[in-house]
Amino acid sequence: MRIPGIAHRSDLPGLGITDATRRRLLRQGQMRRVGTWYVTDEAPEALVALLEQGVRPTCVTAAEQHDLWVPLHTGDHVYRPRGLVPGAPGSGLVKHGSEMRIWPDRDPVADLPLALAHAARCLSVRDTAILVESALNRRSITMHEVQRLLAFLPAARRAQLGRVSPLAESGTETAVRWWLESLHIPVTPQVQIPGVGRVDLKLGASWIIECDSVSFHHDPQQYHRDRARDLRLQARRYMVTRLTWEQVFLDWEETASQLLAIIRRRDHRRPLAG
Repeated sequence: MRIPGIAHRSDLPGLGITDATRRRLLRQGQMRRVGTWYVTDEAPEALVALLEQGVRPTCVTAAEQHDLWVPLHTGDHVYRPRGLVPGAPGSGLVKHGSEMRIWPDRDPVADLPLALAHAARCLSVRDTAILVESALNRRSITMHEVQRLLAFLPAARRAQLGRVSPLAESGTETAVRWWLESLHIPVTPQVQIPGVGRVDLKLGASWIIECDSVSFHHDPQQYHRDRARDLRLQARRYMVTRLTWEQVFLDWEETASQLLAIIRRRDHRRPLAG
């Protein structure tokens, strides 16, 4: 993918930058060379630092550049072709092996199919699903492309990831739904409730779970709208549970324990007219 402030040398003429202009910009410090790229101050510093080491972002690190919903992770996930001499070793790099002998393109970040292919062999099934479902929901990839990606995975992982959906609107929603499905709890994403609108997850007959999509959500207007929706749902006899990003990704053990207590009481099977 193309990144503002970074251009491959072969792309400079198409940007109207002649050799004379390039040399002038270099002399004036308005541009500098990093490998086969030319970068300006507009380029993301973290990305330039990786390019200086002879690697390119992939997996979750590339997914951030592709504007996907990204799960918690550590380190920068990077790749480089086999046999390419790396630059200065960097700390915190998660290196992805590659059978490639040359770079597949001139872009500074792995394209989305390659990034997801690396993720599918690197991350947990849940975290891979978060990336894939985010890409599907944003229409960055098609289901056909996902099926092509899954075809190269081991059978067990292919079977697990075969249930990805384009409906999930956040990684939090994906994480909760996949956990519920692993328990064989009947759950339907993005259900339209008359008089209320769409809800994230509907379990059984009467349990609605809404999942906050970001950490530390402090939008007063959104807070008001969410509580007004909850009240309308409760007036229709739905049980409403609202989960924060922190509950799902930082305090999941405690959160799962509480959700299991509700499930074991079979509250979600209570009919609305009951």
